[in-house]
Amino acid sequence: MKHFFFFALLALFGTAQINTALAQSPPDARADSQSDFEFVATVNGTAITQGLLNLNIRAMTNQGQKDSPELRQAVKEELINKELIAQEATKQGLGKEIDFADQVSQLKQNLLLQAFIEDHFKKDPITDAKLREEYERQRKLMGEGSNNFQYRLSQIVVANETDALDLVRRLQKGELFGKLAQDYSTDAATKAQGGALGWVLPGQVIPAVASAMGSLQKGGITNQPIQTTGGWVIIKMDDKRNFKVPSLEEAKPQIRQAIVQQYLAEVLKSLRANARIVQ
Repeated sequence: MKHFFFFALLALFGTAQINTALAQSPPDARADSQSDFEFVATVNGTAITQGLLNLNIRAMTNQGQKDSPELRQAVKEELINKELIAQEATKQGLGKEIDFADQVSQLKQNLLLQAFIEDHFKKDPITDAKLREEYERQRKLMGEGSNNFQYRLSQIVVANETDALDLVRRLQKGELFGKLAQDYSTDAATKAQGGALGWVLPGQVIPAVASAMGSLQKGGITNQPIQTTGGWVIIKMDDKRNFKVPSLEEAKPQIRQAIVQQYLAEVLKSLRANARIVQ
């Protein structure tokens, strides 16, 4: 089933640790230099390179820390400690329990994904005008008023109405929503979390769901399944709270991330349409 969330693709790339700072990286942020291959330390003969130190420093400064000699020394000491532990783990034969090929493959995919994003947004930067345009679009989806209600939902999705009605009856008899979601929901993105969707606004879900959740009390469950393009859905309203639409300045990090995700969604749609995928 298609996720109700407006930013559904965020979950898809969570493991890649995509940082919106990528879209703001200076042109030489990823440039290699000869100094990257210089050693900053050796541990029992194994080198820790300047490039590895720089990589960790960039990650920390992207998170808001200030580059300084003290930070560099602290990061260097951490890299030394990690290498010592890695060497000891290798001596104990623990490396045999790790599938290095798959780990390296995933790391390669993540690094290439980051490089792909960086390359695009160097050529087509996210300007203030683009941020404002996307902000206005999302503000309309949230609702024109400055205040709104936000709902924390859970869902169970099944393929047909008969199964959905059977689950509604079981819920009415006292069976746990989360357990039934884990056992029967076809939505892979939420079933492991007991169907939890998280917080959404009415404008971020399909009209039928928006209508249903607005009439539910906290803890309430829809008595009639809702038909969607992805199946039949049972909704539980876990909580409700007031929501004030943030200002543009407050929302800029999320808006920037949304623009990145929208670009990835468009690229993936095209790539999947032209790819030969066998499952």
